[in-house]
Amino acid sequence: MAAQVRVEGVYGPGSFTDTAFTPVPVESKRLLVELAKKTPGFTTDQSLIDGVKFVGDELPCIPGPIKSQAFTAALHGLAGIIGHEILQLRGFKTSGETTVNTDAAGMFPATPALVHIDGSEGPQILQNPAVKVFDHGAVATPVKMRSQAIYPTATPGVWFQLHGSLGPEPILRSIGVDPNATFASGDEAYEHIKKITQTYTASDLEQLMVNRGFPGSIVHSPAGWLGTMMGRSLARHPLVNYNKAQFTEATPPAAFPTAQENPDARPLAGIKVLELARVIAAPACGTILAAMGADVIRVNSSHLPDFTPAQLTLMAGKRSIDLDLGKDEDKETLESLVADADVIIQGYRLGSLERRGFGKSLALELAAARKRGVVYLDENCYGPDGYYAERPGWQQVADAAAGSSYVVGKAYGFPDGQGVLPSLPISDMSTGILSAVNVMSMLRDRARYGGSWSGCSSLTGYNAATLESWVGLYQPDIVKRIQDRFQFEPMTSDLHVIELYYAIVQSWDRYAERDGNSYTRNEEFYTHFKDSVYGKDLRILAPIVQYTNPADKNSTPKWTSPPVPFCFNETAIFN
Repeated sequence: MAAQVRVEGVYGPGSFTDTAFTPVPVESKRLLVELAKKTPGFTTDQSLIDGVKFVGDELPCIPGPIKSQAFTAALHGLAGIIGHEILQLRGFKTSGETTVNTDAAGMFPATPALVHIDGSEGPQILQNPAVKVFDHGAVATPVKMRSQAIYPTATPGVWFQLHGSLGPEPILRSIGVDPNATFASGDEAYEHIKKITQTYTASDLEQLMVNRGFPGSIVHSPAGWLGTMMGRSLARHPLVNYNKAQFTEATPPAAFPTAQENPDARPLAGIKVLELARVIAAPACGTILAAMGADVIRVNSSHLPDFTPAQLTLMAGKRSIDLDLGKDEDKETLESLVADADVIIQGYRLGSLERRGFGKSLALELAAARKRGVVYLDENCYGPDGYYAERPGWQQVADAAAGSSYVVGKAYGFPDGQGVLPSLPISDMSTGILSAVNVMSMLRDRARYGGSWSGCSSLTGYNAATLESWVGLYQPDIVKRIQDRFQFEPMTSDLHVIELYYAIVQSWDRYAERDGNSYTRNEEFYTHFKDSVYGKDLRILAPIVQYTNPADKNSTPKWTSPPVPFCFNETAIFN
């Protein structure tokens, strides 16, 4: 295939746009091949790379110019390849073939919205009595909902992603907004906050958030982000970023259970995963690992807010316990889980668990004592180092920082600098599969080379990778073709991601009605659980990686238990 010619600057400084369109399945394969080359330690077995088959419609189903669908599909392809490598280490004979449906991969970022319970769907499913409300009112009123929006500032042409986090009151107060103010609508609340943000320069807002320890970001262009010290720091790291932990070289290889030792033919059968995380990205990783066969225990704290809809999808295949680190007995329980885990997924701010005594240091110490290495993954906003590394951050913040919101706003015809969210929790869910690739790579290398391994996956790192010149962006006529096909509702700077993703799903539904059994109406993309705690028929999006060759029928990823609410299990120990 001839190299793609790209034009710089169509969607702002540092953007690189294709001059010819490549169908999504073909583009997914190209990105897979390039990612394989760019990922240290990735397989050189060409048969495994050639064995990945991408199928689906030629046109993306995600609005905007970013190749999120193809890029995410490629990441799932990487996971499928590593799954085959692990199966071979376990003694299974595999075909080496992986199938990724790119239409399903396009729906993957909308996972939290793709839920049906006994025929009910959409926002009303959150009224299900089994769904515990965990958001602590973070988006309960118009002004709190609009604490997570993109606003103009006093700096001409520079907008700012405000983010109220899961506790918007102090953040709103910090800029002079009464968090208890009442407004008749989200539009009214947005206009009120907008008047106030326009009294601050963009730099003043950024510095205020840094000083107070709050999330938020200037809406950078891609070039603007790479011009910052943090952007340059993060760019030094590969996307799939992990290393053997220092001073653990003497720890022997930790073999995967053989087919005789564990008949479960999914790749990660017998692997124990401890998930210390909230909201979407890291929990998505845990859910993918569970589908790959891992035993996943999620630790929640009932007094901490969380993303309520995630209980219906991102808890598939897991158990969940409630621990309070203010209690000695709960600390002991957590330490025992750390001591037994093969994998620890840490999705809180970098260093926050370390300060509580439950970070990587403890995991490495306990792994050394048991003489079996541990895999430790940090998932965060800004990466493993640099002066923003310990800042709090969210999907929307990463979208703004790396330049994703900038190029989307530009593609939708807004003035230079005005950001618009990329419509779905794309960087959240995609960082989930990126994190799973990271973890599976480390488990494979622990089995081959011994030692303990640590890695980091970052939301902003994912966003920045999708904007690099080797990836490219869709040209304006393709953006229009996508819009013409799906007739998405207008997307603007004020909208919350929850509003956006339900609107996207509705557009897919309407298209599926016109087109037949495609996208949201294609039952091949779903899995059903009977008699879950939520109802007699719970339907959610199935794992994206599929091993469709008959030789691998027992190895294809699947969940063996339905999603459960946070803090559902009274106790849990690894199987």
